[in-house]
Amino acid sequence: MLFDKKIILLDHEITSSENALSTLSDSLYAANQVTSEFKNSILSRESNFPTGLQTKTIGVAIPHTNADKVISEQMGFLRLKDPVTFKQMGDNKKINVKLIFMLALKNPDKQLHMLQTLMELFQNKNAIDQILKVQTTDEFIRVMNNFGIN
Repeated sequence: MLFDKKIILLDHEITSSENALSTLSDSLYAANQVTSEFKNSILSRESNFPTGLQTKTIGVAIPHTNADKVISEQMGFLRLKDPVTFKQMGDNKKINVKLIFMLALKNPDKQLHMLQTLMELFQNKNAIDQILKVQTTDEFIRVMNNFGIN
């Protein structure tokens, strides 16, 4: 199972992309899923290779880093109460991001597959609407399972 309830964070009040990435990284570290170097690696990679994406309906981010920083495969999720600014993948344009899916995967092929799966999810307005409305971690996991992400 890729989602641990301790790493599904709903409606947090955070004021910057760095704080959002730190919060999610810290949750992965506290759950013993990643090494102590994971957070710095995520922050460094994000500054050099932004992961923000503006979809038709919402801004999302998919931060990830090298597999050697991962202890056990996991995906962290953070839904922000109010969007924060991220740079968009490819062109560094500033976008407002409300949903962050942080990948902590060991296998590069699995990481590529998950990125493709998430891209499909982000294009699905029904899925995004459900993710924006869930009230509990169990509801979030059910939505993700329904869309083949587990």
